[in-house]
Amino acid sequence: MRVGITYLSPSSDVDRATTAAKYRDFFDQVEWANGRGFSGIWITEHHFSTYSLSASPLVLLAKAAAIAPDLRIGTGILVLPLWDPRRLVADVSTLDVLSEGRFDLGIGRGYQPHEFLGFGRELADSRAAFTEHVDLITRLFTETDTTFRGEFYSVDAPVTVLPRPVQTPHPPIWLAAVSEESTRFAVERGFHHLGLALSTPAELAAQWRRIGELGAEVGRSTEGVEFGANRFVYCSTDPEGRRAAAREVARQIQLSRTLAQGTEPVLGIAPHPAAIDPADEELAYQRLLAGTPDEIVEQLHEIADAGVTHVNAGFQYGALPDDVANASARLFADHVLPAVAELGGRVATVAAP
Repeated sequence: MRVGITYLSPSSDVDRATTAAKYRDFFDQVEWANGRGFSGIWITEHHFSTYSLSASPLVLLAKAAAIAPDLRIGTGILVLPLWDPRRLVADVSTLDVLSEGRFDLGIGRGYQPHEFLGFGRELADSRAAFTEHVDLITRLFTETDTTFRGEFYSVDAPVTVLPRPVQTPHPPIWLAAVSEESTRFAVERGFHHLGLALSTPAELAAQWRRIGELGAEVGRSTEGVEFGANRFVYCSTDPEGRRAAAREVARQIQLSRTLAQGTEPVLGIAPHPAAIDPADEELAYQRLLAGTPDEIVEQLHEIADAGVTHVNAGFQYGALPDDVANASARLFADHVLPAVAELGGRVATVAAP
């Protein structure tokens, strides 16, 4: 099993000083993670609110690649319908060249209405636009003199996007697939899979079995396909800290849900919940990857047995204090990562990537 670090980059304010400090801290963490056994750095994409200061993940990853040469870099995820396909392929290919072939392209449809409206797009069109977008970028990555005409995109003159990526036929593509339709789409295209952050090992195992079943149905081998899972992490010897961490995961869940329901930020400030829902807190408490290093290693064994080959660990979420999150990450790196390399023998039968 490989373990990367995923960054949401929430912010407490929109002023320049807060933003500068946030980015400075992020790059300090990336530099710290290099050479410690993590597999890579993953950044999400969000716009127009303090929910996340990751509006330009490829720009951030370009610097991350330069200061952390031992790590892969990836997007978890790019909101494809908000991008021009030609620009995306050009930027991704450039980043793949700059990182010497260390880039992973995580993609998804997005879910926050205000982000789509801010770009003059309709969330209701996201699935159809996403499918067409994937068709086009796949061709742009692999073909020359490409033309295209669809409902949402068109390429009226033959184009060859330059530079060409280092990895062939293109950087690995990961799809945030939850629904049956999205999972089938990922299987048909041969993409890697990203599961939900709060899925139980049993739910992950069921999803992996379904991936295999769909592969058989559509006649597509899952040989070499990776199965990833995002996880909120709290690593500590303090038994009281897990409840506080769960409360911040719940805060993150509620904020995400509020934005998904169409609530709009005011002056760029994300609409934080007035109170934490006890049901969300209990859900987070039960499904948070949490405990002492030994307890987390055992939880990772369960995830590996479910078929997961890659975990993206999130140490910062909600309003968890930076010093608490950083201490958790350090303890995880020192005592959990050395044991992760030994999980391969316990992974459920799955083709090695």
